Amino acid sequence: MSADLGVRLAALELKSPVIAGSGEATASAEQIRACLAAGAAAVVAKSVNESAAARAQLRAAEYVLLDEQLNARPLGPAGRGDSLFCRSGLLDVELEEWIATLAALDREAAARDAYVVASLIVADVEEAVRLARLVEQAGLRWLELNVGAPHATEAAPGAIGTGVALVERVRAAVSIPLTVKLKPGDSVAEALAAGADIVCLATRAMAFVPDLETRRPVLGTFAAIGGAWALPLTLREVAKAHLAHPDASIVGTNGARDGYDVARFLLAGASAVAMTSAVITDGPEALARSSAQLEEYCREQGVDARELVGEAARHVQTYEEVAIERRL
Repeated sequence: MSADLGVRLAALELKSPVIAGSGEATASAEQIRACLAAGAAAVVAKSVNESAAARAQLRAAEYVLLDEQLNARPLGPAGRGDSLFCRSGLLDVELEEWIATLAALDREAAARDAYVVASLIVADVEEAVRLARLVEQAGLRWLELNVGAPHATEAAPGAIGTGVALVERVRAAVSIPLTVKLKPGDSVAEALAAGADIVCLATRAMAFVPDLETRRPVLGTFAAIGGAWALPLTLREVAKAHLAHPDASIVGTNGARDGYDVARFLLAGASAVAMTSAVITDGPEALARSSAQLEEYCREQGVDARELVGEAARHVQTYEEVAIERRL
């Protein structure tokens, strides 16, 4: 007997928790269709804003994999011990045309019981509000607002805005479900108070890696880093958020490489998982593989996916409670 992978995010019913996160693997119509064909319950398109500097940043983007010894190699299939290390930026497209493309793709997705999600990063707040309205008017059913982009600290001034303070204006502009993507340490309570229907935890960290042979920085600068090693750190963020806001809808991201990691996210309190680096390195097949692994896990455990949400988090003990229990 197969397990039911269906989950609920705010007012959205998803056929499974497996989502393709916003990134270089969701930057074109063809890539989005490939992720949908691989069974993703939702595909979050590569983020956009109006900033010319943010677009130029993507044109100068560079990506490598770092092994366990921090040696760099070209982008390709990644092992569990590898990290994705990259400079990135925002998609260089005509914004109204891109939104129309995403709306058409979302209509295709609906036939697969799935969603295509527009993703905005703020440069100018007024422009972000205008674009959010265009997203809804075009017929898209779901919007992500990324206020925790890791590359913002290295971007040109004004190219990428961050911070929960950006949420309220965009929320007031649209009525469709709104995901707010946060960086570690951002206030989940403030995001929810500002109108987030869903919070996404959490964006990658920025890092610095010197090359021992050249004695220069890998990629020439600071860059964002992510990998399976980040999973326990992200799971703590998710579990803390779930315990503080048990009714909140959470999307986990940063560290999931397979379906068993998706299960770990669910147990920590997420209701869905946005897989980004795994799809960049291993292609849309990572989504199909993860869905199959999650279904196998749920079947073995005799549970449906939504029954996992928060189970482990709700059994977290304080150090004092553990000490008392061990003395009994």
